[in-house]
Amino acid sequence: MNMLESKVIQTRFEKEIFIEEKSTININGFRSLDKNTPFYEFMIGLDLIRIRDNEYYGTKKSYVSIRISEDLQSLFILEPDVQSIFAIKNKQEKEAAIELIQYVLVDSQTFKQVVLEMISNLKKENVVNGFEVKEAKAKLAVLERLLNVREEDVKFTIRMENIA
Repeated sequence: MNMLESKVIQTRFEKEIFIEEKSTININGFRSLDKNTPFYEFMIGLDLIRIRDNEYYGTKKSYVSIRISEDLQSLFILEPDVQSIFAIKNKQEKEAAIELIQYVLVDSQTFKQVVLEMISNLKKENVVNGFEVKEAKAKLAVLERLLNVREEDVKFTIRMENIA
């Protein structure tokens, strides 16, 4: 039997279940350094199964925004404007979401496989001009950094007040 790793966020209304598979994790929206933003930024999307009143209630994709310092040493977790994993959650529920994000970034071998596949695909891309080469190198450095994230590297900068 093939057992899958899963994590559950229990909210007042439902259970949000993250099943650890490559198809449930995506990384997109990469932004490089420029004169206005001294950091790298991207989004991590996680597919969550929703269970309400012990019945399947559908799925949703929730996002978290990640900023990495210019020196690639610190990762800052921010709440995105749309489809945030922190939306409509009280303090305890947000703490469970933080625990899930920490797990994905630090311990998840599946997340590391997704990153390795992205690195492999990036190395195969045909870049033709100086700007594309610079972007590809920056993205490659950020992705390689994601393979070695430690708990002490991650800083959460989300609002923890009760909004639900």
